[in-house]
Amino acid sequence: MYRAKRMHPAVILFQFFKSLREMIIPIVVAFFAFRDEHFMYFIGAITLVTVLLVTFSTITWLRFTYTVTDEELRIESGIFIKKKRYISKGRIQSIDLTANVLHRLLGLAKVQIETAGSGTSAEASLTAVKVAEAEQLRNLLKVTKVATSEVGETKTVQAPFYQITNKRLFIAGTTSGSIGVLLAFIAFALSELEQFIPDNYFDHTIQWIIGLSVVLIVIITIGFLFVLWLLGIVGTMVKYGHFRIERRDEELFITRGLLEKKQITIPLKRIQAIGMKESMIRQPFGYVSLFAEVAGGSLDKGEEYSTLLFPIMKKDEVEDFLRTLLPSYSYPIEPTWRKLPIKAKKFYMLRGVIPFILIAIPIAIFIPTFLWTVIVFLILGLYLGYLRYSDGGFLIQEKRLMIRCRTFSRITVVLFHKRIQAYEKKQHIAHRKQNLANFKLSIIGKYGSGKHYQLKEVKDVQADSLADWFSYRV
Repeated sequence: MYRAKRMHPAVILFQFFKSLREMIIPIVVAFFAFRDEHFMYFIGAITLVTVLLVTFSTITWLRFTYTVTDEELRIESGIFIKKKRYISKGRIQSIDLTANVLHRLLGLAKVQIETAGSGTSAEASLTAVKVAEAEQLRNLLKVTKVATSEVGETKTVQAPFYQITNKRLFIAGTTSGSIGVLLAFIAFALSELEQFIPDNYFDHTIQWIIGLSVVLIVIITIGFLFVLWLLGIVGTMVKYGHFRIERRDEELFITRGLLEKKQITIPLKRIQAIGMKESMIRQPFGYVSLFAEVAGGSLDKGEEYSTLLFPIMKKDEVEDFLRTLLPSYSYPIEPTWRKLPIKAKKFYMLRGVIPFILIAIPIAIFIPTFLWTVIVFLILGLYLGYLRYSDGGFLIQEKRLMIRCRTFSRITVVLFHKRIQAYEKKQHIAHRKQNLANFKLSIIGKYGSGKHYQLKEVKDVQADSLADWFSYRV
């Protein structure tokens, strides 16, 4: 008989704080509504809610059990409605371990089990188990291969790995471009908190800003941006600290995080494409980041759609990295691309300036004194359009396709023929007159949705030859 197990009792605490966090806004609103005459009612309500949450969390923990058999993982849960879930070992794609600060203090880990049909969340999640038990569970739920010698003795083989240095991690933080993200977050937070801030506060603040000199405003702005830049560096180092990737048999194992330690498992058979990203900040210094498009799995909160394989490395190190960990995706640093035709340039230049032309119209009407800024942006738009044109290209290598394109960052992607789910060719009237076409390739991305890569204004005959290659007609 297989013995059912429960998670660690700390799950009660995690569940309580999770429920409390979801109720924080109603609690704050109730505090301001009853803080004067009916404050005792507020205290009584908070006490009742606390008791109910603790009771609910405790019963939830007691009713959740899991059992590992030879063939499957069985999970039973539910307070009023009992749910039973059976996950076959053969369906399990990856088993990831995560440990935040509280987990690590208590010697615990969170186990997330993903299958091909997990959707936007993990197929099964064990919120808190002992680290040793989490490791044992991962080993029990997957078939492991043991290398043996001719005489039957076990071989110990050092798995190939790459690990980021603190210097490179600092460079990754300084060139991450996270200032824009932080500004957007601050703007969103201020918009949400606006209703709780008195109107006279805004009036006094505006009057204070008007009273400052231009030089002081510039100094304050630069100082504010500098603080955001430092926060971006700290955030990158905390998120990707101790980053290490290694290959064991047919899987990649990624470990990262200073405060929240995360272990990610990527089966090689789930990798749909490998990409190299060169941001505008990093490209002049020869630094890139590597990512993978992985089929299935879940999209965790705060994670990007693509799976990061390495935060930052020199471009001339990419070939050795891929040759060591993913040899089938290795490629020369500067392959011979099929470049875009010269008549495609005008389309790219036009698309680059259109957004700034739309911005220029209201500026010219309402604040014409700042029209010179639009001219600067128009020049930048033309330059961006030229970069998109000059960087665009593709290359067919037998059963493999490489695409290079740019939105803001330059992206180079390697895809195998068997991973491409669909090919689409598009032409409008202007394209047909110029013998040009757009093409788009689709692969399977996270939680089973599509991921698309496209290249615009290639030669019409090249788009047709690519369609023939996709259709096995060549």
